[in-house]
Amino acid sequence: MAEVTINTTGAVDQTGVDPVFVNEPLQTYCSELREKFPPNNQVLLIQIPQTILQSFNADVARKRGYYAFPPTGLQYLYQSLKNRGLDVRIFDLNLELLKRVHQDEAYDHSDWVSLLEEYLETFDPFIVGVSCMFDAGIAPLIQVLDFLKSRERSVTITGGVVSTYEYQNLLDRDLCHLVIKGEGENKLNFLFDHLTGKAENHAQTPDICFKPNDTVIQTQGPPDAVAVQGDLIDSYSQVPVEEYHNYGSLNPFSRIAGIYKSPYAAIQMNRGCRAACTFCAVRDFNGRFVRTRPVDEVLSEMDFLINHRGVRHFEWLDDDLLFAKKDLQYLLESIIERKWKITWSANNGLIAAVVDEKTMQLIQDSGCIGFKIGIETGNAEMLRAVKKPGTLAKFREFGQMIKDYDQVFVGGNFIIGFPDERFSQMMDSFWFNSEMHLDWAAFTICQIIRGASAFSDFEDYFVTQMDSDGELIKNFLPVRDSASGQIAAPAGVSKGLDVFDLDPDLVPTEEQNKEIWFTFNLVGNYINNKNLRPGGRVEKFISWVEMAQTAYPTNPYMSLFLALAYVIDDQPEKAAEHFQQASNLHKTEYWNDRFTAFGLMELLEELPASREGAYQVIEDLRQRTMPVQKIPDNSVIG
Repeated sequence: MAEVTINTTGAVDQTGVDPVFVNEPLQTYCSELREKFPPNNQVLLIQIPQTILQSFNADVARKRGYYAFPPTGLQYLYQSLKNRGLDVRIFDLNLELLKRVHQDEAYDHSDWVSLLEEYLETFDPFIVGVSCMFDAGIAPLIQVLDFLKSRERSVTITGGVVSTYEYQNLLDRDLCHLVIKGEGENKLNFLFDHLTGKAENHAQTPDICFKPNDTVIQTQGPPDAVAVQGDLIDSYSQVPVEEYHNYGSLNPFSRIAGIYKSPYAAIQMNRGCRAACTFCAVRDFNGRFVRTRPVDEVLSEMDFLINHRGVRHFEWLDDDLLFAKKDLQYLLESIIERKWKITWSANNGLIAAVVDEKTMQLIQDSGCIGFKIGIETGNAEMLRAVKKPGTLAKFREFGQMIKDYDQVFVGGNFIIGFPDERFSQMMDSFWFNSEMHLDWAAFTICQIIRGASAFSDFEDYFVTQMDSDGELIKNFLPVRDSASGQIAAPAGVSKGLDVFDLDPDLVPTEEQNKEIWFTFNLVGNYINNKNLRPGGRVEKFISWVEMAQTAYPTNPYMSLFLALAYVIDDQPEKAAEHFQQASNLHKTEYWNDRFTAFGLMELLEELPASREGAYQVIEDLRQRTMPVQKIPDNSVIG
């Protein structure tokens, strides 16, 4: 692997104050690219598939169980380029793949690259940009870059989180001509000055990587901070936002309460995050500072999407939505005053300590159907270790407050399997969930993330992933690692309720963490769910699990608990339907073993006939499955 070098250091000009950055190597390289490829004014920006294709299930896709996020990042790039006189197109390969699977039952999803090939028969760009934000996209990224390389007709640029931290590997393997590190708007314009051969109109900008010979070179310039302003209205000429809900979803929030029947959109007000959590790369990728769009510009974009594109649900992409709390309050007040018939959600996780009574009331009154808060761990020592902005005491205060706002579905994000995390610390998270009054605990397994400080020593891991063409990529939800939604546990791994008997000082293996996740999820979210108790709001459980089930159609315990929930909700026909489905699905060896391990078999003998009977069945199961530890008194619904 060639050593990375910097082409120049900032020299000091004659005043002795301002650095002068010289980037002639980029100018020379771009001139060579113009000679090699036929220049025109056509530019293509590609969004790659957003799922692990090795575990792709066409039936799940046809039930809209896979992600279908509009290409918001590429839309920002489009907006930054729109005044350059170029014909810029956005091609969403993820959407096109899902559409083709819906429209043609015989379609082989593994042939998805042909969709790009078909598109390029009618549009022949001089420049192609490919974005990759998550490890799940590594294999598609490499496949697209390989295809573009074999086509040999375009200058190929890649960016996004994965490309930012894998620029050396990508360039050493000759998979692209240039890599843009970090945020792309300013860097792309600086690069286009050179690629289009026009006078340099844009300020010298750092972190554009290329390899003209045997050495990777990076451009130089002052620190690059993108000013987040304007709206994305013009970019929607390239994005059929009305179609996305027909082929996929954003998350369960976008599917509950019938929202999946109407168009949705993603939107952002703040870029960056004030926190410096060690397991997260947002701060490293976006920089230390949070930038906020003017509220009126956000409202203009929403107004356009509502009144001209029929959008009825918005998902906030912000990593720190509450950073400018007064601005957010003004925005929510404006939604209420305008009487928009919309809903919204925030799945990324709000900072709980910032949510006060006024904000919570506005959240509820402005159409929010749900949001999550980032708790991550219920262990005080681990909370400090990962530098999470919050304390257990502050989280408990939030848990008490949300009892008065039960129209909103509130979930909590929990992570297990942090580096060196002991099982006893994981159990603290399990118990802490019990006292937080949450509607759902989103337990996930810690993922090794590029750019996150907790994983600075994992270089070999990343190289292995790149060299495997994505075959080693694991999901933060273990059931998504296979098309069947099943977890294969090797010998020696504790399963079922035996998980609770693990040595408290044990640092579990990756395979053991999968079983811990399975047990925490089943016991914490189903058996011990507050909305399946007297005083709970069972309709919340039903709407969430009904929609989540579209991604896991062969999971029988989802159907079983939905049957009990429908008994509680006095919908006997629905209850009988799901009970029968659970009875049919559990009969495989895998699910029979799982049901036996958690004592669920006897629940299949007879469906309770009354609400009280369902409550009693669930309470009996709870007494048999919860580990021996007193649940704090304040977890009881009063």
